[in-house]
Amino acid sequence: MLGESERENHMPHTISDPMPRTLAFIVLWSLFLIPIGCETESPWDTSFREAQTNIDQGNYAFAEGLLLDILPQAEIWGETDKRLAGVLYSLGEIYRRQDQLTKAEPFFWRALPIWAKSVGAEHPEMATTLVGLARVYQARQEYNKAEPLIKQALKIREKAFGVDHPDIAQTLEEYSSLLLLMNREAEAQKLHARRETILAK
Repeated sequence: MLGESERENHMPHTISDPMPRTLAFIVLWSLFLIPIGCETESPWDTSFREAQTNIDQGNYAFAEGLLLDILPQAEIWGETDKRLAGVLYSLGEIYRRQDQLTKAEPFFWRALPIWAKSVGAEHPEMATTLVGLARVYQARQEYNKAEPLIKQALKIREKAFGVDHPDIAQTLEEYSSLLLLMNREAEAQKLHARRETILAK
């Protein structure tokens, strides 16, 4: 027969014992600290996001360098990958904002079919690129080339957001401004009035 103290020494540890309780506490908290389903951002994604930030801040040369560095990898992913379309559009926008219109134009044109294949021909990204291209032609005073592009962009955004949604207000204003340049004042006023009605809601 074992004495009382000997029986205590031979009893298995339970969760009430200090060491296992501490271990259980650590394991429990580790479950909360480990992100569930969280993926680390890739270097490519980090560079693309940084490029967008610098475009917004007007740091075009730095953003251009980042985009040109990641363009070869995007091209490997192919003509149906939206990341390639995003890089091409962003480069076009950088050049357009710096009035390098001849340089901007082919990037916008190349991005359009890739957006169509990757996200769909009626996706808002398509409208954004169409507007960028329309601005190129408007700056060149090639208004007849700009109008069908801005008109298509408006149609896409109306379908995506609704005909009275605030997200189409800017497109209405851009189309209105273009029509004024084309001496079509009555049509321009209608679009402008529609924009004001949307913003007043």
